[in-house]
Amino acid sequence: MSSSTFLTELTPDPRLRLIVVLSGLVTTMLGLITIASLSSAVWLRLGAAVVWLSLSAWELLHIAKSYKHCRRIRLVADGSVAVQTPAGVWQQGRLRSGSVVLSGLAWLRIELANGDKIVELLRGNCRKNKQWRRLQVIWRHLGTAR
Repeated sequence: MSSSTFLTELTPDPRLRLIVVLSGLVTTMLGLITIASLSSAVWLRLGAAVVWLSLSAWELLHIAKSYKHCRRIRLVADGSVAVQTPAGVWQQGRLRSGSVVLSGLAWLRIELANGDKIVELLRGNCRKNKQWRRLQVIWRHLGTAR
């Protein structure tokens, strides 16, 4: 006797991806403004600005790269995760700490088996979307298992 697996498949929203990248750019600029307004020596502010800009650029490029490799996300009731590539291949992964699921928004941090890291901001409505409702149920069960 076999039983069906309880899972959900979610498709990332390109508008939310744009919001994440734009908020990263705004945060980068605000950080540079903050560094420039410090009363430290010029060489120290310049060094801090270079470090800040380098770290911010690296993180934003990493996020943009992860968006190119993720077409869909599958979350199974046992806690396993898979990410579908644009080629249609499912890659296994695991949820990383820092993932959060709220009633209307979710921030998922996923590490694939090959070491790539994916981050996705997702949104949904339990009343209108069966897949989002399943995410809510799975997340409640995962939270009680930890």
